[in-house]
Amino acid sequence: MTAREAGEGWLVLATGTDVLLALGAGVGGAMAVEPDVLGNVTFVVAFVGCAFGFSFVNHVFGMWLARASLGKLLWALRVVRVNDGGRPGFWRSIGRWLLGFAFLAVMAIAEDGGGVGEAAGLRTVRRRDLRGYANDGTYRV
Repeated sequence: MTAREAGEGWLVLATGTDVLLALGAGVGGAMAVEPDVLGNVTFVVAFVGCAFGFSFVNHVFGMWLARASLGKLLWALRVVRVNDGGRPGFWRSIGRWLLGFAFLAVMAIAEDGGGVGEAAGLRTVRRRDLRGYANDGTYRV
């Protein structure tokens, strides 16, 4: 048995925080590249590149190393493997990051508030729920 998934309210807070951080990184990076001209092609390309680059580092390396992106760390959430509660792993983190964009597009089109759920065999849980794990990866109820 693994820890239950964090509630949707917590996931919305973490996702919103991560989106704002990525947008801020995009604006900051674009201003560093093209500080005087807002809205030109160079600014837009730098903005998109910096926002996606930050998102990749935040979600892939953050989950791989710390089990959480910055938004999840701030809201005391962690990402674990569904089957045993272990660390996500590098390739699963990449898969979840890529699937997150696909799900985001589908949710925007369908106007659905659902989340990434258990994409790539990973689940977002509250940090306090991980305290029930024994050293062998089993979950004590």
